[in-house]
Amino acid sequence: MLKIGITGAGVMGNRHQERIADYRAEVVAVHDVHLPAAQELATKGGAKVATDDLEQFFDVEMDGLVITTPPPVRLEPVRRACERGIHLMIEKPPALNMTEGRACLAQIEEAGVIAAVSFQLRYGSIYERLKELLADETVHLVHTVCTVDYYLSFRMSPWFLQRRISGGPIAEQAIHILDCARFVMGNTKPVQAHAIGAKNMAPDRTEFDAENALQMMYELDNGVFGTHMNHCGTKGNGFELEVIGPHLRLRADAQGGRNGDRIVGHLHGNEFNEPVPTENSLGLDKYHAWLRAIETGDRSLIRSNFEDALHTLALVEAAVTSQDTGGFVKVGSSPIE
Repeated sequence: MLKIGITGAGVMGNRHQERIADYRAEVVAVHDVHLPAAQELATKGGAKVATDDLEQFFDVEMDGLVITTPPPVRLEPVRRACERGIHLMIEKPPALNMTEGRACLAQIEEAGVIAAVSFQLRYGSIYERLKELLADETVHLVHTVCTVDYYLSFRMSPWFLQRRISGGPIAEQAIHILDCARFVMGNTKPVQAHAIGAKNMAPDRTEFDAENALQMMYELDNGVFGTHMNHCGTKGNGFELEVIGPHLRLRADAQGGRNGDRIVGHLHGNEFNEPVPTENSLGLDKYHAWLRAIETGDRSLIRSNFEDALHTLALVEAAVTSQDTGGFVKVGSSPIE
C-alpha cells in the first residue's frame, strides 16, 4: 500500500485525501501550519501523524507527497521531498513565480522523482477528444472563459483573493483553462501576454485586492492568438474553451447537463455535435494517474509534469506582470532554462 503525506490541510488537502483513500493508498502524515486543521484531516484519513512541524512530518516514511499549500510555500517542501526521493503531486500554480519554479525544477530533476502538477482538465475526456480532433487541423484562435462566485459568496480561503499570496485570478483561477488550451493544441508554449483587470465589487472588503473582472490576450508559439475572460463574482462556476480555424469552429461544452459533455460547432463544412464518454482513455483522474505512476514507474500517465507546467506558469507570470507595465510582456524562448 502506497504511503502518502499531505502538506496543506485545507479544502484541496481534504479532496486529495478522499481520492487517495479511493485508490486504497494510505495517508500516513498530515502537515499544516494550523495544527487543528492537520489533526482534523489526519483523523479523517486515519493518519498517525498530524503536525505543524516540517521536521517531524518528513521523519515519516512516505512514497508520495501532496502539496496543497498556498503558492508561496513550494520550494521548501519540494526540496525536502526530493532529498528523500519522495514523489510529488503539487497543486496549481506549480510555484508563485518562475524564479521559484526553476528552483523547484532543479531539485526535481536532480532527484529524478515523479512530479505532477494538479491540472485536472488534462484528464477530462472532453479535452482529450478535442485534442484528438485538432491533431491534424490548423487553429488560429482560442478563446477561454472562467467564472467563479468568490465575490458573491466569499466561500473560499481568504488568500484566494489576496494577490500577494494567490497571484490574483489569472494564477488562482484562469491557470486551469489556460493550461488546458495549451494541452489541446499539443503543449504549445507562450510567446507573449497582456492583461487588464479591475476590482469593482465588494469595495468594503479592503482585505481583498484581487480583480473580479479581467481580460487577457496572448500568443502561443504555434501562431495561435488567445483571449481569456475571467470573472470571480458571477453566480455559477465553470470553464469554457473554443477554438477557431479555417475549417473549424469547435467548442468544448463541459456543462452539457442531462445530455452529457459534448463537442459542438462546425468541422470542414459540417455541423459537429459529438458526445464524449465519461471516462478518458486512461480510466484515471489526476489523482489516481499519479498514484499509478508511482506504483508502476510509468511516467506517461502524468499529463502535466512539473517541467511542462512551468510553461503555463510563464504565460501566467507574463500576463500578471503586464497588468503593472501596461503592455505586452514577452516570454523567453526557453522560460524553464
